[in-house]
Amino acid sequence: MFTIMRASTILLLALVHSAFSQSTDSETIWSSVVVTLYGDRIPLLSPELSILTPLGAQDLYDAGALFRQRYIAPSNGSGSDILLIDGISPFEIDNIQVLAQSLLEIFVLQSAQAFLQGLYPPVDQTPNNATILADDYLLTNGSSVQYPLNGYQYPQLYTTSDLDPNSIWLSGENNCQSYTNAETDYLNSEQFQVLENATLAFYERLEPGIFEGTLPLDTLDYGDAYLIYDYLSYGYIHNETIQSTLSLNDLTQAKDLADQYEFAVNGNRTFDGGIGTISGQTLATFVLTLLISNIDYQGEANKLNLLFTTFEPMIALASLLDLPPLYSQFYGVPLLGSSMVFEMFSFNGNTSSGYPAPADLNVRFLFRNGTNSTENLDAYPLWALEEGAAVSMTFDSFVTSMEGIMVANVSQWCTMCNSNTEAIFCPFYTNVTGNITTGGSASGPLSGSAPEARSGMKPAIAGVIGAVIALGVAAFILVAAILLFGIRFHRETTKRRSALGGFKGSEKLASDPDLSLVKGTGVGAAVIPKGHERVGSWELKNNAGLAKDIGGEPGGNARRPSFETDHDILDHEPVRVDEAV
Repeated sequence: MFTIMRASTILLLALVHSAFSQSTDSETIWSSVVVTLYGDRIPLLSPELSILTPLGAQDLYDAGALFRQRYIAPSNGSGSDILLIDGISPFEIDNIQVLAQSLLEIFVLQSAQAFLQGLYPPVDQTPNNATILADDYLLTNGSSVQYPLNGYQYPQLYTTSDLDPNSIWLSGENNCQSYTNAETDYLNSEQFQVLENATLAFYERLEPGIFEGTLPLDTLDYGDAYLIYDYLSYGYIHNETIQSTLSLNDLTQAKDLADQYEFAVNGNRTFDGGIGTISGQTLATFVLTLLISNIDYQGEANKLNLLFTTFEPMIALASLLDLPPLYSQFYGVPLLGSSMVFEMFSFNGNTSSGYPAPADLNVRFLFRNGTNSTENLDAYPLWALEEGAAVSMTFDSFVTSMEGIMVANVSQWCTMCNSNTEAIFCPFYTNVTGNITTGGSASGPLSGSAPEARSGMKPAIAGVIGAVIALGVAAFILVAAILLFGIRFHRETTKRRSALGGFKGSEKLASDPDLSLVKGTGVGAAVIPKGHERVGSWELKNNAGLAKDIGGEPGGNARRPSFETDHDILDHEPVRVDEAV
């Protein structure tokens, strides 16, 4: 597309890139995968919908601006914190270059949106201030029109529901029956019982009024360590009464206990065969797949890959990368807004012009714990035996090591998780005994295949051929019935029922989802997706009364409060006209 740029802007860009070129002369960044935790949100124990707070949105916006400074368009600073990604669009987001994927949980999705606003802020396209005045902004009468909100940009943001096989790459623990069983085993273990008894006095001395209307006071214990910390942390920031009542030492101890519990459940690589790290194994697959995609497209696609998730995959992946033994910040729950980064780069002296060969590529890992302005994006060695090891490794070595910790495809995940009844898509990928079937043996993130190339006919093509054949057979039978038996069809006129109501009136169908106003957002409506079904071990402790109160089954396997389970779809009657999905 023809683009006119103001001379002053061109000069400014030339000066900026000239100023920072010396910091990037030694290497070129080709692709980066950034895994980011959601920001400050209403706690899960609150009766209100858990949505991102203004503080959380601002923190994630600032995080996006930090990565813009590093990778896209530096405005100030110098040194190792600025490493431009080769050829990335500096002003307008290119959705081929930038991939963004988020979980459906509303606070995770909102965090992704805020981050992207900081990464690619509005572009002013008014004639007097235009950075780039492109053809599609111009009208034939000589005037120009820009996007709303002073040039707001609309990035492409992918999401997946629990019904989608690709959902496992960002939440591999969800709907994983083996993972749920492992947490139950931990709750019944001697290790847990010792810690629960040792910490009971701490939880009992917390001010009872703090938890009014949330958890029953007699259930406050180590088994709900994260739920309790999550609630206290939010209150310490937003509630003056809680801040004046709760000491900083108590808040710190609550965080330490939450870290201990969550690492035991998500980071222990030996308990119950290490199934607790399943979400890290699937995330590792996604990270490697995205870097390989950049290689496949010779640097034209997947330059910057942004993944927004919850803390479970980040804890699990850090454990699989052997980081906690050397660095305590990886032991437990990352601070809100934290980012894990995998950068793929080459040393300029080792390559000719153009995209380098895989043998000339390197990978390094970086981490920023939280969004505080004092937190830096620091590099850490992977699979290191001691501190001070090299923070980068060859891409070939990285691939070999990642293959040792990752889940190869959806079929393997279904088998490891024993989730034929938990995940609605698993029966396609495994037979009734859980063994891998030919039809579903290779389904990786996004593309439908694992990082390795797959041979043979693709399932989608085979499905189309099968559908065409089935339609042909059905048509033949229908024609034969008409000719041989004189079967005829006629249309019976009926009135469309208007009893379904809703804003569509008589045009509304039973399959149309109802729109619900999102509390606290002021305006607009949204179809509310299933929330983050994490945290809280109360359901796993056979607390029948509490399980009933939150909509679960007494003594069942539901791990998270107040949400439905998707796998029950196959076992229930169809939705009636007065019900909504």
